[in-house]
Amino acid sequence: MAFFLLFGSFFPVLAADFPQSWPQAPEISEETGILMEASTGQVLFDKSMDEIRYPASTTKVMTALLILENVEDLSQIVTFTDVITPDLAPGNSTINARVGEQLTVEQCLYAIMLASANEVCTQMAVYVAGSVENFVSMMNQRAQELGCQNTHFVNANGLPDPNHYTTAHDLALILAAAIQNEDFCRISGSAAYTIPATNMTASPRSLENSNALIKNGEYHYEGVIAGKTGHTEAAKNTLVTAASRDGMTLVCVVLRSDGEDRFIDTVSLFDYGFDNFHLSPVYWMDREEPSGYIVLPKGVESNVLTVKDSDSGNVRTRTYSYQGTELYRSQIDLPVTFDSANDSDSSAAVFYQIRGIDFLLPVMAGIFGVLCVTEFSLILVSVLKRRK
Repeated sequence: MAFFLLFGSFFPVLAADFPQSWPQAPEISEETGILMEASTGQVLFDKSMDEIRYPASTTKVMTALLILENVEDLSQIVTFTDVITPDLAPGNSTINARVGEQLTVEQCLYAIMLASANEVCTQMAVYVAGSVENFVSMMNQRAQELGCQNTHFVNANGLPDPNHYTTAHDLALILAAAIQNEDFCRISGSAAYTIPATNMTASPRSLENSNALIKNGEYHYEGVIAGKTGHTEAAKNTLVTAASRDGMTLVCVVLRSDGEDRFIDTVSLFDYGFDNFHLSPVYWMDREEPSGYIVLPKGVESNVLTVKDSDSGNVRTRTYSYQGTELYRSQIDLPVTFDSANDSDSSAAVFYQIRGIDFLLPVMAGIFGVLCVTEFSLILVSVLKRRK
């Protein structure tokens, strides 16, 4: 009996040079920056994107992501403790929370993402993980899982520390993961929010988003869905932002910016991305549905790409090149053959998992079975042989 084992994945090639006819990118004043398509991870603009810099409060994207991934009920009550005291020092970003004050998790998330409240980050770290140290370990572990190569966190709020660093590329990967969460987009994409009076305050707190691309003003950008600003003397101004138009979502990161340049240059990069590029479907194995997508200049489709296959063991790698520059790779397992000719009583079963649901289906010996990979989904398949 023969069976195809299909396990497909698509991933970008981070080329140092773009194709010769690639649309001309704008110049930016920041030391490092990146424009990346969120669903593919494909880089459309790169300025020293892998050089290490301080993130400042853009750290809080990871903090919010972990809170949302680990707290199911956002209406749960958080009681502030004296762990917040160091973060209430003059000059810190804060909502002036008080020891003993109670807020919901959702209110805490608004305080983190809109008001950049450092003490709220620290309290939520303890709430989620039991201690700041445990939460920081979670942050670093999650960064590794997301493919970050040059990131190390030591706190939950981004306050200066020589060992707290990242890159524009890594921050783009983190934001791309965070915007998959609807609550993250809803909260970080809000222009303003009001925390009502609490058990220790008589007046409500009005919070405004410091991201000028979200607010109705000079730098407002249509399509922005999420983002976070940051500032320290060491980091200067930092900004991470995601915007979506015409079915394509772009993530922009600029680090070590002066003045309002972070907003001006982010708008310039978003315009460059949306005006010049689109998602083109990629097909494999004569499937009618796309196996994935690749970002190409407008007017160019994936059928003009040069495709090359190479096999290593049971894995086939397909590379996609445009004008001699490799842009993207995809991988899929080659067929695995099981020979039951000498066992007339043998049978096989196919085990696979879709969306966390397990299935075990019998397959008669001699039947040729194929299980395909759905769009953006990976299906794990194994064949079990049963004998008397």
